[in-house]
Amino acid sequence: LFGRGRFLDSISTTTIYAFTAVTCEAILGLAIAKLFNTRALLAKWCRPVILLPLVLPPLSVALMWTTLMNPDTGVLNYFLSFIGINDFGWISKADTALFAVVFIDVWTFTPFFVLIIFAGLRGISPEILEAARMNGAKAWGVFFRVELPMVLPYIILAALFRLIDSLNQFDIIFGTTQGGPGNATNVLSISAYFTAFQNLQFGRGAAVMIVNWVIVLVSALVMVKLWRHTRKRVS
Repeated sequence: LFGRGRFLDSISTTTIYAFTAVTCEAILGLAIAKLFNTRALLAKWCRPVILLPLVLPPLSVALMWTTLMNPDTGVLNYFLSFIGINDFGWISKADTALFAVVFIDVWTFTPFFVLIIFAGLRGISPEILEAARMNGAKAWGVFFRVELPMVLPYIILAALFRLIDSLNQFDIIFGTTQGGPGNATNVLSISAYFTAFQNLQFGRGAAVMIVNWVIVLVSALVMVKLWRHTRKRVS
């Protein structure tokens, strides 16, 4: 396997896809959870619909976004034309396909981060926040020095589950690009599927998934150690 350039490209694509998606979801999830923890009117409007992407089947999400991202008839390019961006390739071009599937993943699974981080924010004792304000801490100081360190274990826990899922992602990519155009989105799970069930090379396909399992295992162990370290700091 490691003597094939296409396999090494699949490893690179898998790691870029997973870590980029999880990082974006963590940042957006933290921002939205912080908004939900306020009394802002926008928060009241958004709370009932934030879970909508999570309850949709991933393959249905993929088909929906495939329609929206169609370069000729998709509504996304219609809106982009208002700001001077014409003929954006989305999933139809190799240089934008990976960005497009990461975008779909972020839209679908950011609410997962929002739920967990929001629970962490609600679990912070009001006395701790009030003590920080009485000591002269401003809003940003309270967030970065009190709230963020205390919810960091929740963020890492959510990232652990999402990283495992993203490294094994199949439905969204298969439903949109099937690993293309070319090999732009040919992650390990897609590569293993086509190797085993289309080319009928079951041994090679199983070997690809074993390598994928090793990557997931190593990543999960690192995240667990990081989670334990952050738990000790806030306990």
